[in-house]
Amino acid sequence: MLIWVRGEIVPEETLAVPVSDRVFEHGLGLFETLRTFGGAAPLLSRHLARMTRSSEELGLPLERSALPDAEAVARLVQANGARGDALVRITLSGGTTGGNTPLVWMRTAPLPPPLSATGAVVDFATWELGWGDPLVRHKTLNYWSRRLAYEQGRARGADEILFAGGEGSRTNVFVIRKESLLTPGLQGPVLPGIMRALVLELAPGLGLTPIEPATGVSRAELMKADEVFLTNSVRGVLPVGWLAGRALAAPGVWTARLRDRALAWLHQGG
Repeated sequence: MLIWVRGEIVPEETLAVPVSDRVFEHGLGLFETLRTFGGAAPLLSRHLARMTRSSEELGLPLERSALPDAEAVARLVQANGARGDALVRITLSGGTTGGNTPLVWMRTAPLPPPLSATGAVVDFATWELGWGDPLVRHKTLNYWSRRLAYEQGRARGADEILFAGGEGSRTNVFVIRKESLLTPGLQGPVLPGIMRALVLELAPGLGLTPIEPATGVSRAELMKADEVFLTNSVRGVLPVGWLAGRALAAPGVWTARLRDRALAWLHQGG
């Protein structure tokens, strides 16, 4: 496997991260995961903007020139001989104590297999994300809490797990009731998802009214929804077919319209 680092494409085993890097001490660092559409990465600039914003807010020094551009993504995908589109992950290490510049690298991987045509199976987590924890609003390498919830959900047969307030372990959540589109507001423990933002941009053009409650979306609201779907930059718009024992139409009419509009936008390069 080849990776991109410092502007070059090299074998992955040549990547050397110092043992003194803070990524090994306390999981300091950031990552972004996206995918290509027709060989291009139309959401790349948005992901890089989020990483840059997070690095500034969390105090990780980051040279913008160290980040890959669209050409670097295309070169790496081609170098790895991907057949069709690929998953792309960009990682920023924490750097060493004393302010040494963190290391940025990028790798590719095959896209995950599609979920069932009957929609995602979703259940609720057994603990909550901290509303006062600033890290939950950033894509940090300290991702263990979300990952543990996801793995426990998978063991119960779920494709995704929702925390109180309506945040997924690796997705954002949307609820449709009549012509209203609800998703938890960013005031709570919500990651500002890139696909989430795109859906909110596209929804009014389809006749849906976006609503972002500051207190999140309750379990009761989720269970009364006409349609529920998830968003993720790799998987796109994911209809939910089974929510904590309740069957839902998947995809519902509005979900299908949003999914198709988003896919058209992505395949046209944004």
